[in-house]
Amino acid sequence: MVVRQLLMDCEARTKKYQPPERERIVLESTVEKVGVRELLEAGVHFGHQAKRWNPRMKKYIFAERAGVHIIDLDQTLTLLREAQKLVRSVAESGREVLFVGTKKQAQLTLAEQAMRSGQPYVAERYIGGMLTNFQTIKPRIEYFKGLVTSVEETPEEARTGRDWFALNREYQKLRRNFAGLTEMERLPGAVFIVDPKREELLVKEANRLKIPVVALTDTNCDPEVVDYVIPGNDDAIRAINLISRLMANAVLEGSGADEVPADDRPVPPVVEEARLAEEALSQSATDAAESAEVTTNGSADPAAEAPAAEEPAAEEATPEPAEEPVAEEAAPEEAAPEEPAQAEVVDEVEESTDTGADQETEEK
Repeated sequence: MVVRQLLMDCEARTKKYQPPERERIVLESTVEKVGVRELLEAGVHFGHQAKRWNPRMKKYIFAERAGVHIIDLDQTLTLLREAQKLVRSVAESGREVLFVGTKKQAQLTLAEQAMRSGQPYVAERYIGGMLTNFQTIKPRIEYFKGLVTSVEETPEEARTGRDWFALNREYQKLRRNFAGLTEMERLPGAVFIVDPKREELLVKEANRLKIPVVALTDTNCDPEVVDYVIPGNDDAIRAINLISRLMANAVLEGSGADEVPADDRPVPPVVEEARLAEEALSQSATDAAESAEVTTNGSADPAAEAPAAEEPAAEEATPEPAEEPVAEEAAPEEAAPEEPAQAEVVDEVEESTDTGADQETEEK
């Protein structure tokens, strides 16, 4: 009876508890429900070619199709939730999570999510010893912060001469290496990596310092060097975007902070170029849609006026005697096309699926 009464009291207190307004808003904005369907739509299930696999990833592989390994998304979903719990706990303790992804598909996406959550990131080049020799790297980061302030405070009319060009050259050189690390005041509490095989040096340094490693791991990687494996496609932009967004949401949920505007931090040159290319692409798509709409509206009026202009000419024309129609033999009725059998439809669907898998294989 006593145990039952205690349980009832706990349930009553849980129902009465209401989180503060700010905490509730943050939770509602960061919590994202993800299931197997969302992972499938993002292409997380596609692995590498079977001939390029790492045998240690065998337990995460569901099947092989068209020479490409298919990842078991049930395990991916379970391990993803465990990784989110770790990242959330690190953020609750007030530590940073270092986002690292230097491959072209991950640079812009990972930098945006790291800046949104206010975390440090490496998107262009990882400097050896960034973790194991952080005491030497930190003064350079502080120097870069001061350099950013000097460049921003320099007026436009003063941006000429030898001194300015030397200052700007030094700024561009350091921006490539330290632009994403301005928020890292100490060693991070965890590291989130896209493609641990490519970032092998960083993984070794993190393992030496006992820093937990969370990694989006494809079938060609070694999972034993990663503490929290997230089996998935590390080459598809949509898959990288989904996983990195979930990690950023976990950071925001754990820290209880608001999203940080991306304009408040310097970015590496590669991220800036990717942003400009994306803006130009969206602008060209908008211009094309507007021009198509104008063309459609402009072609509608002449088409409506054309019959009215031709009516007087039709009245002035002299009618010609109509020729008697010549009776033609009735053409034999054509046989109605038969509907394709269900097996043929299934074959076509399977061929389209195989074609999609082949295209994914060629991209890898």
